[in-house]
Amino acid sequence: MPKRSNQQRAGYRGEAFVSKAVFDAGHVWNDTKRDFAVDGQIEFVAVDQEVTGVAVVAQVKATEAGFAGDNETGFKFTCKPDHIAYWLRLGRPVVLICVDLRIQQAWWKRVDTWFADPERRARRVVEFAKAVDRFDPDAFSRLSALGVPVGEPLPRLEGSEQLISNLLAVEGFAPQIFEASTLCRERGDAWERMRANGSSFESGFLLAGERIYAMQPLDNGPLTVLCDGPVSSLPTETWSRTEDPDLQRRFVSLLNFTLRSAHHPNLVWHPKKKIVYIQAPPDRSNRKIRGRYPRSRGRSFFKPYFGKDDETKISFCRHYAASLYFRRWSDQWFLEINPTYHFTIDGRRDSLYDAEYVSKLKRAERNNAVYQLVRAWADFLQGEDTLFSNRDERIRFGQLLEIDCDAAIDESTWIPQDPPPTSRVEGLTQGLWDL
Repeated sequence: MPKRSNQQRAGYRGEAFVSKAVFDAGHVWNDTKRDFAVDGQIEFVAVDQEVTGVAVVAQVKATEAGFAGDNETGFKFTCKPDHIAYWLRLGRPVVLICVDLRIQQAWWKRVDTWFADPERRARRVVEFAKAVDRFDPDAFSRLSALGVPVGEPLPRLEGSEQLISNLLAVEGFAPQIFEASTLCRERGDAWERMRANGSSFESGFLLAGERIYAMQPLDNGPLTVLCDGPVSSLPTETWSRTEDPDLQRRFVSLLNFTLRSAHHPNLVWHPKKKIVYIQAPPDRSNRKIRGRYPRSRGRSFFKPYFGKDDETKISFCRHYAASLYFRRWSDQWFLEINPTYHFTIDGRRDSLYDAEYVSKLKRAERNNAVYQLVRAWADFLQGEDTLFSNRDERIRFGQLLEIDCDAAIDESTWIPQDPPPTSRVEGLTQGLWDL
């Protein structure tokens, strides 16, 4: 009587595991009757139950004893030369799915591109990383992208994802906007008058229509010297809820000046680049600002870089920077945070290579890096009470807006993978986006 070998039994069980996983995820597994280097095809189904026509072919390998080199982080699988040659000639995306039947878990790797490297083809070994290559419901967005031609939209698969936006919610404003007549027509006039009167400087005001507006009292403090008439006030809601576009622009201007004032002298406005950036400390030492989230070690919002020949001489300085825009949707105000960088030669004067350095850092960024920078800026702008001062209450910020989406996107499926950064960029990015 013919007998079924242990290897055949493992193979049938492996294909059954993959078939169930595919169908459980809502897609279609079509097994291949002619088994030569390909066991089946995964065809993807969109959220509207439409069969997309997007598919990848798969070779399934299963074990009841463990794969070669199996440890906590990964394992290896050696492929047959004729199988590799077939995959490379096939002209379609091919994935190798390895199933460990002992623990009912599987991992996958795209092998037609893996073996496109001559060195890998010569070795015939596929290396799996267990944390990255897991074959589970989260893998199908990446798998579906393999079968989509360049430039075509990805199929919309079932799933969900919580997105954290770059919109920082505004919880509230100072209740009153104060106004008075003034002889100052430009902000330069205001600086001259403050200087002439020996008062401290305050930038949180707006000049418009021969009047001065501020979200703080005008009858006392440094702004008093700018007033040339009685002080009156109006509810801030009059401006914050208005539908008049001119008044909205006036309110946004007042918010911008107030925000910079609230964080003076930490923030510097760069009029040419239209960004704010972190002020360098007087001694130009590394300036670290701690975060508010668990395990945060803080971030270097300002960092000097020293020359290789003279380690006491500053070559250039890197500042955290951002373009900040107040936005209103319905009755809710947000601050849009677009993080970037600014480079100076001494903490004050712009570096001639500023644009080049910023461009290199931007090319090295990925989604998580941008998220970490947005979160760092949100923590900084929210402010906090300290032993020596209270948080500025003219603009009160809440949390970053979170959005629940009915679809999940794996950024690795659509963001092109750039070559490794140069050593110069590695020096700039070292510790830049650490938690």
